Amino acid sequence: MEHLPSSDELISFMAEYSRAYIASGGPTSRLEDALAALGRRLGFASEVFATPTGAFVSVTDPGMRPHTTICRIKEGGINLERLCWLEGILDDLDAGKLSLYNARRILGSHHLSRPTYSDALTLAAAFAAGFSLSYPAFGRAAPALASGLIGAATWWVTNPGLNKHISSSIFRDFIGCVVTLLLSAFFQLAFSRAFGPAPFEAYSIGGIIILVPGLALTTAIAELADQNLISGTSKFMQAMLTLLALGLAYLLFSDLSASLGFTDTIISARKIPIKPLLAAGFLAISMMCFGVILKVPRKALPLAALTGILGWSTLSLLNASKYIATAPFLAALCVGLVAMTFGKRYRVPSQVFSVPGILALLPGMLALTSIQSFALGRESSGLELAFRVALTAGSITFGLFTARIPFAFSMKKQTHE
Repeated sequence: MEHLPSSDELISFMAEYSRAYIASGGPTSRLEDALAALGRRLGFASEVFATPTGAFVSVTDPGMRPHTTICRIKEGGINLERLCWLEGILDDLDAGKLSLYNARRILGSHHLSRPTYSDALTLAAAFAAGFSLSYPAFGRAAPALASGLIGAATWWVTNPGLNKHISSSIFRDFIGCVVTLLLSAFFQLAFSRAFGPAPFEAYSIGGIIILVPGLALTTAIAELADQNLISGTSKFMQAMLTLLALGLAYLLFSDLSASLGFTDTIISARKIPIKPLLAAGFLAISMMCFGVILKVPRKALPLAALTGILGWSTLSLLNASKYIATAPFLAALCVGLVAMTFGKRYRVPSQVFSVPGILALLPGMLALTSIQSFALGRESSGLELAFRVALTAGSITFGLFTARIPFAFSMKKQTHE
C-alpha cells in the first residue's frame, strides 16, 4: 500500500517545486493550477499563490487549520528544458508512477543544476544565430561574421561574465547593449574601407536580438490571459524596463559618437537582401540556435524552429505598409496556435515552442531605429517609427492573447464534462 503523505511533506514539496519552477522562467498560473490539482488528488485542500519573486503555499488537513509557508525566489533565468523536466515530475505524480517521497528526492538531487548545453556550445550557437540573422537581411558576409562575434560576446557578458557579480538581469542587459553597440561601431569603422559600407544594424543585430525579452513578454501574456494580473503585470513591466535599458544604452552611445565626431557611425547604408528561400534556411538555423541559447529540450528544437518559420513566413507574406497591424497580429496568432497545439500534444509549456518564434517577430531593431532618429534630431521620423513599434508590439501581444482563446474554451469544456 502506498504511503499517504502528510501535510508537512506535501507543503515542503510544493514550496521546493515552486522555487525551481519560477526560477526556470515558468508561468505562475500554470504552476498554481497544477499544484492545487495535485493537492486535491492527494486528499488535501491546497492553495498556491505565486509571483515572479516568491510563492505562498497553503495545505489543509481535513478538519484542521491550514499549514502555510512562504518561499522566496531570488535567482531567475530561462531554462526551458528544466521546465519540461519539472512538468514531467508532476505528470508522473499524477499518473501514479512516482511517489511524493521520491519526487522530493529528485528535486533535491543535482539534476536541477546540470547545464542543458555547455557554455562552449551556447557560445557557438550565439555566434551562428548572429550570422544567420545578419546575412539574409543585409547580404554581406563580413558584417554577418562580425554580427556573430558580437552576438557571442553579448551572450557571454550578460550570462557567464556578469551573472555571478550582478544579480539584476536588467542592468546586465544594459551593459550587454553597451558592449553590442561599441563592438558594432568598431567593426563598422574597421570593415567599411575593406568591404564597403554596410548598415549599422548588420553588425548589431546579433547582439541586440540576444537581449530582446521574448520569454518575459510571452509569459506575461500567458499570465494576463489567465487573469493572473500581479504576476503578468510584473513580468510585462520587466520586459518594458529591459527595452528601456536598451534604449538608454543606445542614446548614450549616440551622444558619445556625436561628441567624438563619429556621427556617421550609426547611419545605415543600403540593404542587400538575399533570396527568400535561402533566407528561410538561415532563419531555421537561427531558430535552432536560439533554442540552444534558451535551453529548449533537444527533442523540441525542430518543432520550435518550425514554429518560428511559420510565424516569419506569415509576417513576410503580409509585411506591407497597408498591413502594419494585420501582419504581426496574424504572425503572432500563427505562432501562438502552433505553440499551444504542440504544448498540449507533448504536455509541456507552450513557451518552449513560442519563444524562439516570437524572437523572429519582435521589432527590436525597429525600436532602436526610432531611438536613433530622435538622437539624430529627426523627431518626426522618430515619432513615426515609435508609433510603428508600439503598434507592432501591441499586435503581437493581442495575437498571442487571441491564440489562447480556443484552448481556454476547450479546457473549460473538459472540466464541465
